[in-house]
Amino acid sequence: MEPNGVVKKIDFLNLAPYVRFAHEDAGEDDYRVPPRIIYDHEMILITSGTCVFQLEDQTYPLEAGDLLFIRPHLRHSYFVPKGKSFRYFAVHFDLMYMGEQLDFSPIDVYVNLDYFNMEYIPVEEELAERPLLELDDVWFPHRMRVSDLLTYTQIFQRLVHTFTSKPVGYPILLRSQLLLILSNMANDLATDHGVSSQSARRTEITETIRHMQNHYADPLELHALSQAGSLSPNYFRKLFKEATGRTPLEFLTHLRIEKAKELLQAGTHSISKISAMVGYEDIHYFSKLFKKLEGMSPKNYAASLRRAYQE
Repeated sequence: MEPNGVVKKIDFLNLAPYVRFAHEDAGEDDYRVPPRIIYDHEMILITSGTCVFQLEDQTYPLEAGDLLFIRPHLRHSYFVPKGKSFRYFAVHFDLMYMGEQLDFSPIDVYVNLDYFNMEYIPVEEELAERPLLELDDVWFPHRMRVSDLLTYTQIFQRLVHTFTSKPVGYPILLRSQLLLILSNMANDLATDHGVSSQSARRTEITETIRHMQNHYADPLELHALSQAGSLSPNYFRKLFKEATGRTPLEFLTHLRIEKAKELLQAGTHSISKISAMVGYEDIHYFSKLFKKLEGMSPKNYAASLRRAYQE
């Protein structure tokens, strides 16, 4: 679901998460969360026991060491199996603060509800229109195994304590603690080439990325790339996105624009020359694409670099 069609990509340089709510909780086999959607991101770290999580049409049995990454506007529910129990940390957050107008009280929306007796949680229509923010540099799976449960537990404990005690400057401290969790997650998941370590085809995908890095100015030959791994183009595209969070074309575009930024910073070539050097013969298309991804035209980007050097 994409509320009102507004999707904004946040890269690592602009990632400034805003923690809305954090807590530690536990449940026995009468514990349940009925079908609902949330309006910000949520992470849940299982520290002991087991529970079963349902996200859209997928079922995820969870145990200690599993971490859930739940994106906004996805329907989900969970329960504890008969005779079992579990303990967990949870944190609700946005990838950046979106202003007072788009903020909301987690107590009213998430906490003060009769989860045990409601068949489902009604949708908050006003919150369903919140813009959707997504990470651009990494794609976290809905469920992942953490590499060191003790390390994660200690960070979550500090985060929950900070949220509860609210010392002076606590929003900064919450942000730094959540960034540390996200950094650990990225390290657990990705190889040096940004491929998920949990991908069954990470070797083939990594080789594809190396090829793109060496031949970024060449046309994208998806058929040839997929044949190298004895895969159909459609299946290859699906595996590539699962492993990197981007389609092959999106990944190649990112490589090209990053290279263009390097060339603009060097200041030794014209914009039309740089456009051709990174694989775009049509300078107007290149300029439009650059502005869409960077928020300014190549000309203005170069001018901003010159001003920065003069200051």
